[in-house]
Amino acid sequence: MDNNGNDDLEFSPGEYGACINAHGLYSASRFVLRLSPETHRRISSYQTGIVSGVKDPEDLRAFSTYLHETIHWWQHAGSSAGFLMSMTFPIQTHANFSHLKSLLASVGPKKSIRRLIEISTEPGGFGTPMGTANIVANNFYDIEFFRELVSNPASVSRVIKDPFFNWQGHCYEIGYSNIIGTIARSVDREFSVVPDARKWEPEFQKLREKKAEGWYLGSDIHVAPLGTLQIFEGQARFAQLQYLYFSSQGKLTWEEIRARNMFTERYIKAFEEFLRLSELQWPVSVDDPIIGLFLLICDISINPGEGFPLPIQFFEAFVTDVSPGMRFLFLCRTVAKDRKAFATAIRNYSRDEYISVAEALTRPLLIHHPLLVSQTIAKWSDSNPAFKDLMARFKDFSFGPENLPVSLLLSQLISFNADKIHRPEFFCWPGAWMTGQRVSEEIVTLFDRNSALFVDKEDDDSVFPRLHTDRSEEAVHRTFESFYQFNVTYDMTSQWISTPGPFKYDYGWLSSKGTFEDCKNFADRGFEGAYGVSPDEFELI
Repeated sequence: MDNNGNDDLEFSPGEYGACINAHGLYSASRFVLRLSPETHRRISSYQTGIVSGVKDPEDLRAFSTYLHETIHWWQHAGSSAGFLMSMTFPIQTHANFSHLKSLLASVGPKKSIRRLIEISTEPGGFGTPMGTANIVANNFYDIEFFRELVSNPASVSRVIKDPFFNWQGHCYEIGYSNIIGTIARSVDREFSVVPDARKWEPEFQKLREKKAEGWYLGSDIHVAPLGTLQIFEGQARFAQLQYLYFSSQGKLTWEEIRARNMFTERYIKAFEEFLRLSELQWPVSVDDPIIGLFLLICDISINPGEGFPLPIQFFEAFVTDVSPGMRFLFLCRTVAKDRKAFATAIRNYSRDEYISVAEALTRPLLIHHPLLVSQTIAKWSDSNPAFKDLMARFKDFSFGPENLPVSLLLSQLISFNADKIHRPEFFCWPGAWMTGQRVSEEIVTLFDRNSALFVDKEDDDSVFPRLHTDRSEEAVHRTFESFYQFNVTYDMTSQWISTPGPFKYDYGWLSSKGTFEDCKNFADRGFEGAYGVSPDEFELI
C-alpha cells in the first residue's frame, strides 16, 4: 500500500484496509490490527487519545485510519454476523477434530484429505475411513462456503462449481449449528442460554422435502449484490469521513474526499447500493442525515438475531433473515417506501434516534431490533453461572487452555455488547462522537476499552498483545501465546484438509524477528500437540 492514498489494491476477503496517506489493515483470520509506522508515530504523540486535542491535518488522517481499523475490529468482534464470521476459522478445526483423529488412526497421516477423497476407489459409507474423510471435507467446505457467501456473494459463481457444494441453505445450517454447538460444548452444554441448534434439523428437513428454494441440490441461488466485505468497508469508511468532517469543523468537502482517492470501489460500493436501492440522491455534506441513515442500516444489517443469539422465527426465511447483504437490500427498500421521513430522521446521532429509526426499519421486515440483539448477548452472563465465570476470566485473562480462542472471542462479544446497550449511538456513529462537542471522558473510556486485542508496533510489525492496566502482563502474554498457537494450528489443519503439496509455514507475520525455522518449530509443536503426529510425517498425495 503506497502513501499517496491509493487503496484500490487486491485484498484477500479477510483483509480490511484503510489506506489514506497513513494506512492500516485489519486481518480477520489473524485477528490483528496493523498500522503503518507513520500512523503509529503520529498517534503516540498524543497522550489524550484519538478523540481530542488533534490539530495537524496529517495527524487527523492518521487518527482516522486508526478509527477505521478499530471499527473493523468492532465489526468482527462485536456484531453478531462478524462474530460468526470470525468463529468460522476455529470452527473448521473444532467441528472436525475427533474425525481427524479417527482418520489418522485408520489411514495414517496423508495430505491432503480432499485429494485422498478424489483419488479413492474405496466405499465411503458410515464408519469407513472414506466416510470419515467425507465428513471432514464436507464440514470444512460447508463452513468455508458459508463464510464466502456471507462475506462476498459475488463469489457464488465459483462456489457452486465446487463438487463439495451442496446447497445454500445447507451451508448456513452447518455454519450456524457447528458454531453454536462449539459454544455450547465450551460454556453451555445444556443449551440453557444459546439457541438449541439440535432442534433445528426437523424444520430444515421439511424445507428439503418440499424443495424450498435454496434447500435442495441444484436449486437456484439468489444472493445480494454485496456482503459483509462491502458493508464493513463502507461502514468504516463513512464513519472515518465523519470523524474527519467534524474534526475539520465541517470544512471537509466531497471534492476533497474524491481528490484524496478515498472513494475507490471497495469503499463506496455499499453506499452507492444504498442510494440506488433507497432511491435517494447523493447527500449535500458528510453531516447529511442520509449518512447517519446509511451507517444505521449497516449496523442493523450486520446484527441479525435469528438463530444467534435468538431462536429462529421463520425457518423458510432463515437465509434471508441472517444474510447481511439481503438484510441490507430489504432495509434500503424499506427506506424507499418513505424516503422523505427516513432521509431526514437522523440529525443529532442520539440514542433516541438510534432506537426509533431502527424500530421503524426493522418492524416492517419482522426482524429483531439491533438493541434487542445486543441486550440478549449482554445478559448471558447475568443468567448463567458458566457465562458469569467466563466473563470473570475475561476480566483478568485467566483463560484455561481448552478452546481458548472460542472462550476469548465469545467473552469479547459479550463485553462489547454490554457497552453497546448503554451507548448504541456511539458504536453506530463513532466519527460523530469522537471529536468536537460530543467528546466526553465516557467516550474516551469506551473507545479504549474496546480497542483491538492484538496489534503491531511502530518499529516492529510483529504481533503483540495490547496491555491493559487492569490485567497482569503475564496473564495477557500467556493468553496471547496460546491464542496464536491455536491460530497457527487452525491454519495447518486447513492446509491438511484442503491444500495439496507440502505444508507451508508462512507465519512470518507473527514475528518479524523469527526465522523460517522458528516459524516451523512453533507451528509443528502446536500441530503435534493437537494430533500426536508431526507434519514431517505426512505422505503427500
